[in-house]
Amino acid sequence: MKIKSSKLFLQLKRSIKPYQSKIKAKETLISGENNSIHNTMSEYNLENFNEIINSSYEGSDDEVDENELDDFKMCIDNYFDLYAPDDKEFREFIKIISIYLTFIAKKPLHPPGILFSNGATVYQNKDSYHCTGKSVFIKENHSLCKYCICK
Repeated sequence: MKIKSSKLFLQLKRSIKPYQSKIKAKETLISGENNSIHNTMSEYNLENFNEIINSSYEGSDDEVDENELDDFKMCIDNYFDLYAPDDKEFREFIKIISIYLTFIAKKPLHPPGILFSNGATVYQNKDSYHCTGKSVFIKENHSLCKYCICK
């Protein structure tokens, strides 16, 4: 089955609204002075959260394969089962942001400029995104890299 991207966007927008009060309280905790991966991801997630909340659907109304969407969600669940099994609320928040990035905004899952611990990075070159670690990361079990727009 397929779902129109405009309908998916509206579902994401409704699903993320309950996080508004929690995000506002934590916005002040995010400081641009710290270049850690955690801080960089927090800023990127906040930026995309605000995009979802403050925008309406724009762009072509593509069809999203629901099997791919389900597999994508399962990969996120797998990651959280391994690294943060007790953080169900954050898992759902990240799932919404990640679905938006991948299927609606068509942006990388990690922000351009991020520097991973192995030296890999994500960067933008004109209209395309590149990840120097994708060839390694994509080999991991349940990797989200297969869905990421980065080349």
